[in-house]
Amino acid sequence: MLADMCALLLGGPQMVGALMDVVGRAPAMVLAYNHRVPHPTPLLRTLISVELLRRIGFAEEAERYRRTWTRIYPNPRAGTIPDAVLKTFPQACELAVDAMCLQPYPSLGNTSLAQVIRFGPKEQYMIEEAARRLAAGTDPGIIPARFLIGAARVAVDTRIARPGTEAENFYKELTRR
Repeated sequence: MLADMCALLLGGPQMVGALMDVVGRAPAMVLAYNHRVPHPTPLLRTLISVELLRRIGFAEEAERYRRTWTRIYPNPRAGTIPDAVLKTFPQACELAVDAMCLQPYPSLGNTSLAQVIRFGPKEQYMIEEAARRLAAGTDPGIIPARFLIGAARVAVDTRIARPGTEAENFYKELTRR
């Protein structure tokens, strides 16, 4: 969970789409529960990131990802996730996101993880501007390398660049750094 949340805080809304790409599989896999594995069940793992996205101020994007995810996997009870987990998940999800990312920690100077790794509208604007530049094959500017994944996703998702062209521009910029 912490790795997913840090990725989102570092890279912004597009990291939820990247997570969906990684964990989205056949329903039998996404809805499978195994208490022995280190990651949350894929269905819930994505919804946890959606909750964090909503809580850091990207409610529209969070709702769009939530709708897409629940359209792909509409019946969580079709898998092996225990009813008790499904029943308590909404509250547990809010509490976990709050505890891990939004509560202050003495070790972080009495600030929260979301304050230390700040991602807001300004950072998203930088990603969108870099997407336009990458799509055009020009230098994306001085954006942090952590924003390049989001920029490439924006360029492809908004169809301002073809995937092959964008991949080439992305890797060219990544290796330049």
